[in-house]
Order: sequence, then structure tokens, then C-alpha cells
Amino acid sequence: MLYKILSVGLFFSLCSTALAQNSYQIKGFVIHANTLEPAKGATIVGEKLFSVSTSTGAFTINNVFKGKYVFTISHIGCESETISIDVGPNMNELKIFLTESTTVLDEVKVSEKTKKRKAMEVPIVSQTVTKGFLNNNRENSLMQTLSKIPGVSTITIGSGQSKPVIRGLGFNRVAVVQNGIKHEAQQWGSDHGIEIDQHGIQNIQIIKGPASLLYGSDAIAGVVDIQANKIPSPNYFDGEVNILGESNNDLLGISAGLSSIKDKWFYRTRLTYRDYGDYKVPTDQINFENYIFELHENNLRNTAGIEADASVSIGFVSEGITSETVFSNVNAKNGFFAK
Repeated sequence: MLYKILSVGLFFSLCSTALAQNSYQIKGFVIHANTLEPAKGATIVGEKLFSVSTSTGAFTINNVFKGKYVFTISHIGCESETISIDVGPNMNELKIFLTESTTVLDEVKVSEKTKKRKAMEVPIVSQTVTKGFLNNNRENSLMQTLSKIPGVSTITIGSGQSKPVIRGLGFNRVAVVQNGIKHEAQQWGSDHGIEIDQHGIQNIQIIKGPASLLYGSDAIAGVVDIQANKIPSPNYFDGEVNILGESNNDLLGISAGLSSIKDKWFYRTRLTYRDYGDYKVPTDQINFENYIFELHENNLRNTAGIEADASVSIGFVSEGITSETVFSNVNAKNGFFAK
């Protein structure tokens, strides 16, 4: 019995010696190729084998049998390296050099509208009205068109005359400025409208709050600043024709404009004509100040009108010099209901 136990023990001892003799150790260093500094935290990964380099860049993989192995060495910020190792006796320490990786990112475009940025930076309550807004919201007069803006309303007399009201204040508390010149007619009574052809305007700035006092003491409520139209580009010619029509008062009209520049001289011109009749309402009588008005064919009498506007400007532009002379005439005859 003792002989059998000794035989079994000798058998396992010989097997362990054979296994120990057939396993090896892989040792090496991972180094940055550019700086020759140790690469701490590099991973060495093979089939069922793994190791991580120390602060000195050293790594060790134990119990590796003889044969050929493929390892992938990776490190943050470096290109991965794949190597093939023949494991066996007389194997030297490995030195693995990793090169820094270059990552090319797609460009990032950051854009912003200048006017919107300025509105956020400057402590001025203002709003810019573009030509697109005017075209999409056009009413019988410019001030009626601007009444679509929050905080702006109008005092309207008849069908074509109106004055601006900003935050509940109007008349000589609101300044109307065109091309840097104040319209003094704004101070008159409610039956005097603003003498401006709205079809020839490109940009308007509505200013509210304390900043409006920069335009004078008569701008307590705000300012309607009608900006000068932009100067045409070199060798530029532009034409525009607007056909106007309304069914309620049989309005027919046309507005045509031309602008061009040659060398350093430019010109702009516009003609506008509108003709309309009395407004139609769905009743044959109305009560106005406790007085009953009988309406002929459902028409509000004395609400018809006619308007003929003309303007022309001639200018000169060169480096450091811009000059423009503007001639404008607004001729409107508007009816006032119940008069």
C-alpha cells in the first residue's frame, strides 16, 4: 500500500516539474516614442492574457506557455501597436514604443447675427422692422402697419391717416425720424398723419425706454426711426413694382421704384398711387354719438381717398465720403367719416 502511494506522488511530482519547465514569463517596458518617458497605464492584451504597465512603464505576464502570441498595446493619446512574440527560452525583455496619436476634428462654425447680438449687449429696448415685415403686414398707412408690433398702436382718423402711440403715449411724446430728420408734423392734432410713403422704406428701428431721450425731450414714450435705405452695390440696377388692391373699398394702386449706381454716383426714385372708395359694412344704418346714420348701399360715406407720392434721391459715394440729397412729396386726400 505504501508503494502505491509513493508511485502516485512521484507521478504528480514529475508532471508538475514538466509543466513548470514549459511556462515562461513575458517582461517589458512601454515607452512614449516622442519623449522616451514611461507610459503608465498602458494595456497589453493578448488571447486570454492581460497586463497593465506601472509608473515606470514595466509590465509582466506570468505563466505563458511556449509558442507565438499576438499582443495589442494601447494607451490614451497614443496610436495602438500590435506585436507578435515568440515565447520560449532565451527571450529578452521587450521595449515597446508608442507614438502620439493625432485626432482631426471637423470644423465647428459659430455664427451670430450682428443685430441680434447688439440688441443683447446694449441696454436699449429697441426692435428692428425689416422690409419683409412691412410687406407681409402692410396696412393703409405706415403707422397702422407698425401697430402689429407689441407696445405700438395708432391713433387713426379716416381710412388713411394715423399717428403712432408707444406704450400709451403719443403726439409730442413720440418722435418720428426719417433719415436723421425729425417729422415735426407729429406734434399736430390727431387729424394730421405722417407724410411718409411706406412702400419706399427698407428698415425701421422702434426705440422704447430711456434711450429714446437721446432724440430729444419730445421722445419720452419712444422713437420711430426710419433708417436710410442702403446704398446700391457697384454696377447695380434694381426695379420693383407693387400692384395694390382691396375689395372692401375697391382700392386700386401701384408703387414702382428704381435704384442704380454707376461709378460713384447713384440714384433712387419711387412713385406711388392709391385710389379707393367708401368702405362697405354689413348693415344699412349705424349709431354714432346717439345719432342714427342711414347708409346708402351699405357704404360708410366720406371714407374714400386718393394718394399720390413721389420721391427721388441723388447721391455720391466714395472712400470716406457719402452724400445723398432727397426730394419727397406726399399728397393725400382722405375722407373722415361723419364729417
